Amino acid sequence: MMTKKFLAILSLFYAFTVQADDIYKKIQLRWDLIETGKSKANPVSRITIINPTEKPIVCKDWSIWFNFMRRIDVASVDQRFSMTHENGDLYRLGFKDPNLVIPAKGKLEINYVTKGLVPNFTDAPAGLYVLNEKTKEANEIINYQINKSVFTPAEMKEKLKEQYVINTKSLGGVKQLIIPEPQSIQLTKGQGFTISKGTHVVSPQQFAQERKALTDFFKTYAKIELDNKLAATNTIQFLTDGSLAAEAYKLTISGNQIVIKASDSKGAFYAVQTIKSLMTANQWKAGSSVVLPLVNIEDSPRFGYRGVLIDVARNFHDKKAILKVIDVMAMYKLNTLHLHLIDDEGWRLEIKSLPELTEVGSKRSAGFKDGLSLQPSYGSGASSSAKDYYTEADFIDILKYAKERHIEVVTEIETPGHARASIKSMQARYEKYMKLGNKAEAEKYLLHDMGDVSVYRSAQYWDDNVMNVAMPSTYRFISTVIDEVQAMYKKAGVELKQIHLGGDEVPRGSWEKSPKIRTLMDSLKMTSVYEVWPYYIAKVADLCASKGLKLAGWEEMGMINEGKGMRVNPELAAKKIRLDVWNNIVGGGQEDLAYRLANAGYEVVYTSANNFYLDLAWRNTFEEPGHTWAGFIDLYKSYSFLPTDFFLNITEDSKEKPLAANYFDKKERLTAKGKNNIIGIKSGAWAEKMLTADRQEYMLYPRLLALAERAWAKETVWEKTNTFNKATFDNAYRGFVKKVGEDELQKLNVLNGGYDYRLPAIGVKAEGGKLLVNTEYPGFDVYYTDNGEEPGLRSKKAGQSIVYDAKKTYKFRVITTGGRMGEVVSL
Repeated sequence: MMTKKFLAILSLFYAFTVQADDIYKKIQLRWDLIETGKSKANPVSRITIINPTEKPIVCKDWSIWFNFMRRIDVASVDQRFSMTHENGDLYRLGFKDPNLVIPAKGKLEINYVTKGLVPNFTDAPAGLYVLNEKTKEANEIINYQINKSVFTPAEMKEKLKEQYVINTKSLGGVKQLIIPEPQSIQLTKGQGFTISKGTHVVSPQQFAQERKALTDFFKTYAKIELDNKLAATNTIQFLTDGSLAAEAYKLTISGNQIVIKASDSKGAFYAVQTIKSLMTANQWKAGSSVVLPLVNIEDSPRFGYRGVLIDVARNFHDKKAILKVIDVMAMYKLNTLHLHLIDDEGWRLEIKSLPELTEVGSKRSAGFKDGLSLQPSYGSGASSSAKDYYTEADFIDILKYAKERHIEVVTEIETPGHARASIKSMQARYEKYMKLGNKAEAEKYLLHDMGDVSVYRSAQYWDDNVMNVAMPSTYRFISTVIDEVQAMYKKAGVELKQIHLGGDEVPRGSWEKSPKIRTLMDSLKMTSVYEVWPYYIAKVADLCASKGLKLAGWEEMGMINEGKGMRVNPELAAKKIRLDVWNNIVGGGQEDLAYRLANAGYEVVYTSANNFYLDLAWRNTFEEPGHTWAGFIDLYKSYSFLPTDFFLNITEDSKEKPLAANYFDKKERLTAKGKNNIIGIKSGAWAEKMLTADRQEYMLYPRLLALAERAWAKETVWEKTNTFNKATFDNAYRGFVKKVGEDELQKLNVLNGGYDYRLPAIGVKAEGGKLLVNTEYPGFDVYYTDNGEEPGLRSKKAGQSIVYDAKKTYKFRVITTGGRMGEVVSL
């Protein structure tokens, strides 16, 4: 029994120390990059645990868990602490010294080395929580700060000067009239056509929906109500023209009428979008009348597939966020929304026959070891929100909304790699039915071989994320999911034409020690585990075909590994698999992969990581969010993409180092057949660093507008002639970015209540006793102070220059007309 003396001592201990249950509320955490500078390899970072209370904190019976996408050298951590990599991007920071105490008003500093680079603040630890090791209760740390201030004043001055020079390439030029630019446009002289309350809009029934889209737009934004009465003048008239191709249209604006001709509703819809683009941002909120220039436009898209991939698996974005994306896509004539619904870190679509997929696969929690949730990933914290998935009703709403805007939704179900959420969910189902004594039902959809002892690490550091493709239950699972997805499309009144089954990044080592794979190989007289891959692809292609569907997937579906790395596999081209090809990272050796696959007979959607992976950081600077593994992508780089002559204007690799003049000489060019197989282009937006819809919008816009330009506008003269004139190209870019900055981003301020697009970076250069100021794209005001205060709407506008006093500290900030404020930069 405890003595009274011991109980008294114990009572005093609890009275004068912070207890484990309260630590998450009391402590403050700070993360600093100690060794800064571009491309600093293996830098030291520091986690500081601050105790702001009047009581000491005993470092016992609790630990800190967090997500970190880079690799930590755990041996670099002080021996008083224990740093372990759990799985994926999850780390645990524990305490080895049982006597370790954080004194009242004191702190602990834990330094560690990152293997490789820490390019920006989004590489900092995320989703931190405290785990009570006794009770297993977990709570997210409330007070956590990432120090973004890594530049000295001198470095900041040089950075702003460098940005000023970069910004100059966006200045000047003749504003592009429409985004995306039509195939043919002729301006005619005259005072223009006035749209006002007296304007009539008429159409055949075929275009009733497009007529309504036009009238709703003017009523909602320009506050102009149009009627549907036929009149001789002041009329907007939709007409059917069967001679035009699908999606094509003609738009004629004369002094007394607008005539829209199309053969289908898509063409009529795109003509409406052209009218919206012709308008300036101010005309969008005119209030009484809008005057449009007199033009003759004949237009049709360059590519039939104009796509946007949104990843909702790594971090979930709700239905509202997706509908907002669809509205922007429609405005810029993009027609394919690729929803990446499934990955290692989450299953985001309700499948009613397999409820475990959302009961387990959509949830992340600190209690993941019970098998009823996934582990925290990519900053998700100790627990998920209540519903991090789309119900069947949600998904049907998305399908209908997209259909009304002539957008096809492509559903991606990742297989056989990137499948951890599926595997863990079906493992939970297995356990449930085994407890009920129903072995047959338990094994019905099982996705892994319990005897498999293969050792591997995926690209995202998972060691348990690959389906076993020798098991009939794997194909039963895939078939069941496809059937339910197909049924949802039918309920939405939409035809499911294709299903995307992933097929990328199956890590080396997978299946090598699986008894079930060995049995399959023996039965088919396979001599290498590499032969299993084309076997699987052929099998799922046939499965899709049996359901009347085209199989879509990532580039690896058209490739094979025979022990010497992946190469194009022409034998599967006859399966008519549609490939998304992303790997063209300059300097990586696969720059011509899209062309090799297209030349081999595969339909290719060119998903250029070099230009359109919009999760990549805009620039190589610490305060710019995003990934950096494939380089950096600003608006200019997105705009510079030449889909059918990719190498023509590239002079640097992904790390911004000059290329040898002959670097691309041995790369494969498109044949005539291959060129026909490039059916479209697409952007990717992977969500590891997009925890919120706001961050997603920051990463998407305005770069998505460059995608629209390249997907719709006609083939560039440079691709046709295999010559490149940088001065002419840069002039075209200046016209494009002028339209983007002065009109299109201003429209996004009012569309759907506004978008959190990336505001332009500010450049500042000291010259001749003045500070010269510019922005990355035009149309934005810069406010500044020189008295230490933060700039606001009451501060002075900088204009193009201000008088410079070297003794003062200047603070600058972009502020939109709606009051949205950018980051403050100081000089």
